[in-house]
Amino acid sequence: MVTYKQEIKNKVRHQVIKNAVELLTTKRSDSCCVRRSYVRDIYDYFMDCSESHEQDEVKKIDIGYIKEWERMHAISIGRKSSDELSVCYLSGPEPENDFLEFVSMGVKPQNIWAFESERNIYLQALSSISSTDFMQPKLIRGSIEHFFETSPKTFDIVYIDACGSLVSDQHALRCISTLFEFQRLNSPGILISNFSFFDDQNDSNYLEYIDMIAKYNIFHSNKNVKTYNILSLSDDVNLEKEKTVRNLDEAYGDFITAMVCNSASIAIPSNRFCASSYIKHLSVSEVSQKLNMSFDDVDSIKNNTLYKYFAFNYCAEKSENSFSGNSLVNKLLKEICGKEKKLDYLMCANKIHLIRSCDNDIHNDIKDILDFFDGGNMYQFLDKPNRILFYDSVINQFAYPMHYVCDKSKRIMYKAKKKKMFTDMLLFDECRYIYDWMPPIHQITSAFSNQSWQYTYRFALDGLIKQRINYNNEFFFQGSVVSKNESGFEAKYMPQRCDYINGGTGL
Repeated sequence: MVTYKQEIKNKVRHQVIKNAVELLTTKRSDSCCVRRSYVRDIYDYFMDCSESHEQDEVKKIDIGYIKEWERMHAISIGRKSSDELSVCYLSGPEPENDFLEFVSMGVKPQNIWAFESERNIYLQALSSISSTDFMQPKLIRGSIEHFFETSPKTFDIVYIDACGSLVSDQHALRCISTLFEFQRLNSPGILISNFSFFDDQNDSNYLEYIDMIAKYNIFHSNKNVKTYNILSLSDDVNLEKEKTVRNLDEAYGDFITAMVCNSASIAIPSNRFCASSYIKHLSVSEVSQKLNMSFDDVDSIKNNTLYKYFAFNYCAEKSENSFSGNSLVNKLLKEICGKEKKLDYLMCANKIHLIRSCDNDIHNDIKDILDFFDGGNMYQFLDKPNRILFYDSVINQFAYPMHYVCDKSKRIMYKAKKKKMFTDMLLFDECRYIYDWMPPIHQITSAFSNQSWQYTYRFALDGLIKQRINYNNEFFFQGSVVSKNESGFEAKYMPQRCDYINGGTGL
């Protein structure tokens, strides 16, 4: 029988489960994108800026609004003990491995669910826990992904240890996307994923993986890059591919983290919003079911790495010239959208891009609101607010993204058998203490005319921006009120992946 009791595997399992439970219990008050004191901290920061315009504006804030926001934050994050947590994981033939770790951290056996879809493995797992002792998980024969689709049950911790590569026939990424699609992870909640390295240079997908990772990094690092440079394999492109090959472990691990986070905070929410009735409040046209894009259209996309990345591959495949797309990127696009997607992410991203950048599709009901945001009615602080702040706030309010708390993540690379494994423990937060503070679409103008209400929202939003600014430019790219280099309000970073293969010492 296949076993998963290797010493290094046990060590990694123990560390990520221990960290996950602690973050959601004893460290829960800090397990969020924006700390509870953040709005007050910015208020105090500006109040200490003597004889400044910022101080004059901040003096207009009724401190009662900040107190109310802090109360909302406390309710949103809440409190939980370990025996209140609900967890699920993939069983495999040895469900006791993960189960005993969770129990040792105080999680009740009755709150632990294990799933196995393969009949023979399920029977092995059932045999391993066959006893009258209540200390055993709920062992479910069936797909965990199907459970996410069909059951309203939600979990605090989900552990997807599929052991396949990021894009594979095991559809581990699609399973994770389906988790977010059906909102089965509580907030705050933790996803633990484990992907394997793709095969060595004899693998037919090797060059496609290099191409897939390098191109995403190019679009992410250079928002003004032209498609011509990529198609012509300019020096920058070749250098990025060489860098990817030289640092393949790091590049692949970072790409895994990015795609899981992109699914939760960008792709799935974009699809959800475009499939809802709320989009009709912004746009007079439907989401196009057929794309008609050119490389010039791709070059016009600003501050949207994920959309530009997939749009480029789409155009490369449709081109009549010698260009060709990357089949792995096509598979990635399908995986990142979940199993029961109503719309393709590329179509949804295209629609949101058009809403944010074109005036000929705007619903008449919001033209006055856009004029308010564009007309200089709001104090600038650092970034100048405009209609993009309105669009991004409204879309995310109704799309319910799961934002990642990057500075609380734990990432590990290890080798238990033959393949390198990449484990990510990622904390997610719906940030409803931000989105629920803001009223719906047609009340925003009056709410933002109240400076106490508006500034409290913008100060809280600054905290979310600092979590995203180094990794995503899709939403709230310009919305900061304090410099990301200012002490106490710095931009956040993902920790480096702990490398147990080459002498890493732990988390």
